Amino acid sequence: MTDTAAPILSGDTLKKAQRRELEKVTHNIIGLLLGIFSAAIWVFSGAASALRDALGGDTNVWQSLLFVVVFILIGTLISFPISFYYEFVLEKRDEMLKQNFMGWFVDYLKNNGIGLVITTVLMLGAFSAFKAFPTLWLPVVVGGLTVFMVVLLFLSPKLARMRFKSAPLENPELEQSVRDVFTRAGVKLTKVSTWVFGEKIKQGNAALVPDGFGTEVLISDTLMQSMDKEGIEVVIAHEVGHKVHKDIPKMMLVSWLQIALMLIAAYFLMNALNGVGGIRGVTDIAALPILLFCFTVLGELFGLVSNAVSRAAEYAADKFALENTRNYPAFERAFRSLAKDNLSDPNPPAWVEIWLHNHPSIEKRIAAARAWAKAQRV
Repeated sequence: MTDTAAPILSGDTLKKAQRRELEKVTHNIIGLLLGIFSAAIWVFSGAASALRDALGGDTNVWQSLLFVVVFILIGTLISFPISFYYEFVLEKRDEMLKQNFMGWFVDYLKNNGIGLVITTVLMLGAFSAFKAFPTLWLPVVVGGLTVFMVVLLFLSPKLARMRFKSAPLENPELEQSVRDVFTRAGVKLTKVSTWVFGEKIKQGNAALVPDGFGTEVLISDTLMQSMDKEGIEVVIAHEVGHKVHKDIPKMMLVSWLQIALMLIAAYFLMNALNGVGGIRGVTDIAALPILLFCFTVLGELFGLVSNAVSRAAEYAADKFALENTRNYPAFERAFRSLAKDNLSDPNPPAWVEIWLHNHPSIEKRIAAARAWAKAQRV
């Protein structure tokens, strides 16, 4: 039985989790300021237009492509020391990362390579639409974005394995438990796989990814090591709740609307800064820093909205998991385990949760689940 009166975390573990929360805040602030100031330097110093000219201008798509790639690579090099400190040094300090530097660096290159492809496609697509469709660029870009997001969704099984490989789940009892969750929910399950986290990180996780017309479940080996079968059943039921509630399409719609608004704002700002630093209006690829500035600042503001929507979806998925499993004690054990294994502050300051968290605090989730159990007399 879980001692519901016991704190979720205490002592040194709680202090570490709270320190990591503060570091998350500082990391976000540094990234935000770096994005703002670097955009300003690129534009007002004339560095963006100088880079455009050095690469041969922007008279064709290949020159524009080269500009985007070089620009992003320069930004990656500038931000690397920050990534190294927060994602390697601090993670090693807290014993959350098991890789050595070279292993981490290879994964860093993989992740940034994926980011480079995605960002290049989006940015180049936007500027191509600005040039080719001066009055209809918005519906063209939004339509292309819709297709791109759907493609990424179907590529998610491969993206999920870019850093962590998978293997067949060799636990018939756990697999049957997962299948029971899907059966009760009326959702098609194709297979259950082990997600190999343990050789790289300490954290645990589980995810659902498309598998043809069905769904594959990925359960990290770290989660199976730290959580009992009933706890994992609750975690999977929570993920199934997202699928039943169609939360992925809903969040895609939120992102779609936000990106459309950011593009509109960027379009007007690029026109307003026409001539500044040698930038030749909205169709000039050298205006890319202005576009990214709008995505940085407005993305931070719109993130407050998307985080609120996501937190509401998480509460609903928690309720679904409880209704599916009818096992509140396992729910609480599972979330206490997640807080400990992931060194998550169970009760961060409200302003931090509103600003940075797309999940409610674990303390609030357990309290909501406890209220549900009391009402249901479970």
